[in-house]
Amino acid sequence: MNGLTRVFLLAVALVGCHHPLEPWQEIDLSKAEKIEPSAQYVAWWSELETCSGLSGDVHAVAFYVVPNDSTIQVGSESYWGYWIKNGNKIVLAGAHAYSEKLVKHEEMHALLHSALHPPAYFNGPCGDLTYANEG
Repeated sequence: MNGLTRVFLLAVALVGCHHPLEPWQEIDLSKAEKIEPSAQYVAWWSELETCSGLSGDVHAVAFYVVPNDSTIQVGSESYWGYWIKNGNKIVLAGAHAYSEKLVKHEEMHALLHSALHPPAYFNGPCGDLTYANEG
């Protein structure tokens, strides 16, 4: 791979990330409840495996719900849901814990093991899993 190709790939990666060079920030899970993935979460995971061609173990993901909250705080940003690579965790605001699109969005991150939003997976055969505020 030549130098120009490397620069191009780095630029693409940086544009795809919300804050690519910021240190990883932990979510405060003190108000969160760890839950087992519901039958619905497992079914949505299976649908994602089928349409994406990816595979993974939904039970290897630690699911958390923050009850009675409409958002979760990550640093200075607010989200409805968030996937954390360290520990393979999905954290969902209680008000959105049964939103199919949101749960599938976070599950797709877990299947990809990536915080990026590649269009082939987030706006492809599995449908539109993107939100307007994403980088």
